[in-house]
Amino acid sequence: MEELKTRTTDYLSSVGIEVPSHLPTIEEMDEVTPRSAQDVAGRLSALAYVIGLGFGAKGSDLSEQLQKYDLLPFVSEREKALLSEEVIDDQDKVDMSWQTECAQSLAWCIGLVELDHFQHCDDDLAQKIPFKTDPSDFIRSAKLRPIAEIQEQADLLYRMHWYARNCRLAGRDCDLSESLISERRKAIDWVYGVEEDWDEVPMDT
Repeated sequence: MEELKTRTTDYLSSVGIEVPSHLPTIEEMDEVTPRSAQDVAGRLSALAYVIGLGFGAKGSDLSEQLQKYDLLPFVSEREKALLSEEVIDDQDKVDMSWQTECAQSLAWCIGLVELDHFQHCDDDLAQKIPFKTDPSDFIRSAKLRPIAEIQEQADLLYRMHWYARNCRLAGRDCDLSESLISERRKAIDWVYGVEEDWDEVPMDT
């Protein structure tokens, strides 16, 4: 893990992002329980609907589709609560819309896209996720990237998150979007198995 930390820190330095060497290593494999490819594909399929809350879709309509395609087990408790509300507040809408970046990370984990943390999610991301069609084949056939690659992303995003947050707290300009990085980190850490409950994935830096 120290070697991984060093590789990540050296890479970040090469692109102009300096992070301190005293930051800790991330969780080792014996401390986590990685999700299966089917967990990831199911969660991604569910997010295709949940994200709609951020763009004005009615929760009742989305819930109907989620139930129709047996995707409710892949919806978090917070999301279920929001789906049941007649109207959600502006901050919740923002939070749900930012989950497009979670979707980009999840899609990367099953080999559908690449990740560039200096760019927002792919314009055609939605076309790669089942929507208003049966996702069962998509979920069943999903294959996870090697766990070592997911671990590398977890380490990279942790250190990028520290940098972006530190820039904000220090009032400095930043080439990274803290919201983008934190959402992608949340999804990757969930897949890596840092925390089973999506709503409780720690975002400390």
